[in-house]
Amino acid sequence: MTHDVTFTRSEYDNAIYAWTLVDDVCAGQERVKSKEEAYLPKPNAADKGPENAMRFKQYLARAVFLNATGRTLAGMVGAVFDKEPTMQVPSALDYVEDDVDGSGVSIEQQARSCLSKILKCGRSGLLTDYPKVQGATSKADQVSGKVRANILLIDAANIVNWRIEKIGAVYKLVLLVFKESVSEASGFGVDVIDQYRVLRLEGGVYTQEIYRKNKKEWVLFEEPIIILNGSGGSWSEIPFTFVGANNNDATIDPSPLYDMAEVNIAHYRNSADYEDSVYFCGQVQPWMSGLSEEWRDWMQETGIFIGSRAPILLPAGGSFGMEQAQPNTMAKEAMDQKQDQMVGLGARVVQPGSVAKTATEAAGDQSVQHSVLSLAAANVASAYQKALGWAVEFMNITGEVEFSLNQDLSNQEMSAQDITAWIAAVQSGHLPKTDFWQRLRAAEYIDPSKTDEEIREELDSDDSGLELDDVPVVMGATDDRDVDHDLIQGNLPQNRMT
Repeated sequence: MTHDVTFTRSEYDNAIYAWTLVDDVCAGQERVKSKEEAYLPKPNAADKGPENAMRFKQYLARAVFLNATGRTLAGMVGAVFDKEPTMQVPSALDYVEDDVDGSGVSIEQQARSCLSKILKCGRSGLLTDYPKVQGATSKADQVSGKVRANILLIDAANIVNWRIEKIGAVYKLVLLVFKESVSEASGFGVDVIDQYRVLRLEGGVYTQEIYRKNKKEWVLFEEPIIILNGSGGSWSEIPFTFVGANNNDATIDPSPLYDMAEVNIAHYRNSADYEDSVYFCGQVQPWMSGLSEEWRDWMQETGIFIGSRAPILLPAGGSFGMEQAQPNTMAKEAMDQKQDQMVGLGARVVQPGSVAKTATEAAGDQSVQHSVLSLAAANVASAYQKALGWAVEFMNITGEVEFSLNQDLSNQEMSAQDITAWIAAVQSGHLPKTDFWQRLRAAEYIDPSKTDEEIREELDSDDSGLELDDVPVVMGATDDRDVDHDLIQGNLPQNRMT
């Protein structure tokens, strides 16, 4: 048994390399180059002399890092947040829209960061936190912001230890240890202090304690305290949820961008070799032949100038020429190959596939196909919904909680030919109208919020005296008459989206 608060689980130790790699790669060239030999092996590493050290600095300086992984990450997060998150909370929690963690970060901004961490590391965590209080809190204190629930986003690399135990019929988190940094004023400056926060569930009661390091070791800095909710009662669970790329349990999921980051580093190494060969072999090399020793020595003393206005004086039988090295295509071909690989790996994260769903979605629409990205977005949304539910309990209020992110990341646009084919299938009885309406909702040609019943009622209530001459062209149709015919047949609602 260990009593060292810095103890890390073996799963953590096995995953930290991949997390660090992906994080460094996504951070860009400055971070990657600062790690020097960690990502770019030194030529002739056995040579510890100053000349080889200078040679490596030049080799490193010429290397070019193409941050394909970081750009892919930004594009994926942007695709999910191209549509604003949907949130419904009691009015007492309206503050989370602008400040979810007490530092001025909105819930949308924090959710962006959370999704980014999931794509990089495959894991993160959300803790619903509450100030130390004695007994029940007043509504006045909650409204003024003196006492309120905050949601903290915790990096995977900071969650060093955890334990799950079966209590009754369910498994619960009974221990969580994570690193954090706090700032304390020091004159005109600020001291940043590292500490470990330990969350425990013992005897069905949730407590917290803080450890800080003295000159020699990590010691208990704050005695364990019982965390109370807004009504003054203790908690029977730790209000923390893991957020994963595959699911939100305690298992560490693989990093969705790890494979791409490894190829990105390999591309960087090829770039170093390519730029190095360009520098050493890409310059023209002048040569002379037929010189006597006397003539050679004389030219070395007087110097040689090359150019159209500087004739080169050579002895009888002497020759002068310029040589150009043949292109070194091997390193360039390797770089091109890895660029194609990175494109393919990035596409796989977005393409739908047969990956597991969250429990919430498994109980919903069974026809949804998740990509790695959409599944990560679903897990983030599920975690925030749970964290907001704990915030409701902390604040001792009632009301429904809902939080969702955009998961429909495919290009749903339909051509005029697609629409014609779908309508023909409906009219021939080979396709239900409801499937066609679902497709139109996905493409936002019909209001996505409309139900099948609302669309059916709208079509049934349309009279036959349509002002067909005033109907605009929609959905890429090439002929107004095609749209008018579809309206008459009852395939499209009259007030469809244009």
